[in-house]
Amino acid sequence: MAPFGETVLAWRLARGMTQAQLARAAGVPRPNLCAIERGDREVTLRTLRALALALEVRPGALVDGDMPEQGSPPLTRAEMERIARAAVDEEVLTNPREAILSRRLAAAMSAQIAGSRTPRRPVRPRTAGERGRSYFLLRTSEQPAVLASLFNRVGEKAERR
Repeated sequence: MAPFGETVLAWRLARGMTQAQLARAAGVPRPNLCAIERGDREVTLRTLRALALALEVRPGALVDGDMPEQGSPPLTRAEMERIARAAVDEEVLTNPREAILSRRLAAAMSAQIAGSRTPRRPVRPRTAGERGRSYFLLRTSEQPAVLASLFNRVGEKAERR
């Protein structure tokens, strides 16, 4: 179970919304939404309902700390290998879940991956904010053991380059 603010943040990012978009959709001032996501502000029942409606999620999911994409089946070894290889080699995957995980993994580990690249294959620089957001989305969507395995696999593949 995650804290309320972290849950709201995870759902907002999973929906691809900015703070301004969610604040507008829920009728909440953006500074208040920022404080809610940081855990610095309590919410009323009215605000809870407005946030849930704007995020298209049950209010109970926000209160209970239910993160998006939880309940996905565990990844197989073959899937983890494909995801890690795609993250390092910038391959395109056809499975939507694998493709999303690969992109998030590549963004979260861009500094390590970039250090392993040859000069002919530059990687797009990522900001610390992009890396942090990607890591947060990975952390909220996958089990810790799966993430540890994915990070290890990417690290090993990057070292081999």
